[in-house]
Amino acid sequence: LSVKLPAGGIVNAATNTAYTGTVNVAAFWINPTANDLNRIMPGDLRGIDTASSIKLLQTFGMVAVELTDPSGELLQIVNGQKATLTLPIPSSLSASAPASIPLWYFDEAKGLWKEEGSAVKTGNMYTGDVNHFSFWNCDMPGNYVQFNCTLKNSAGNPLPYTFVKITVAGTNNSAFGYTDSSGYVAGAVPNNSNLVLEVFPSAGCTTPIYSQTFTTANVNISLGTITIPTANNLATVNGTVTSCASTPVTNGFIILQEGYVFTRYPLSNL
Repeated sequence: LSVKLPAGGIVNAATNTAYTGTVNVAAFWINPTANDLNRIMPGDLRGIDTASSIKLLQTFGMVAVELTDPSGELLQIVNGQKATLTLPIPSSLSASAPASIPLWYFDEAKGLWKEEGSAVKTGNMYTGDVNHFSFWNCDMPGNYVQFNCTLKNSAGNPLPYTFVKITVAGTNNSAFGYTDSSGYVAGAVPNNSNLVLEVFPSAGCTTPIYSQTFTTANVNISLGTITIPTANNLATVNGTVTSCASTPVTNGFIILQEGYVFTRYPLSNL
């Protein structure tokens, strides 16, 4: 990964005044083939293209860049100038990586990626120009259909707040979500694709307790009710949360930590 800044093209992000001192660059490349990509990237690989249409994205690499001065003040690129980013392409994606690919930045207000500019493939690298720094992503956009299913255990009871992951077969291009209190989960998935649905006891687990493949066309798809064998994989936690005044807390959350993974559960459903 490399970052090339424009000469004389840095300003204080808060005041927009010219800055000429030392620039500290914090940059991190996010490997698009990482097994934990869904936990280390922002958003869920949905983006808004230049025609204002929602697309599902297939990533070929992401980068986070932040500029600061020695006192920690945020810096940015001067309006009208651009910096150059060069990102590596993993060897496993090199053959399928297009010669030119759209660039997308993460809009934190919307929680979505937004298309802006493009990058060109040279060897095993993508190079493109950007006019500000945040998270940037090299992605091919695709169309989608709506997916849903409901998870229940062998006794017919719903499985609430269960981690569900859907992957394009043969790739690391994945999306994930959690069932609601009724065991229902829904979202956008690629159309005309072979997909793999996996169910995990928690986001920190790497071995699914259930897996199935399915194929999408150009219409929305429902897998209906899926029975998950959970006897040896899930436990139910019960308890009561009270305030410092010993009154019940009914509007809040419990945070469950498993290693470095944190999961939030609504109190009213525990």
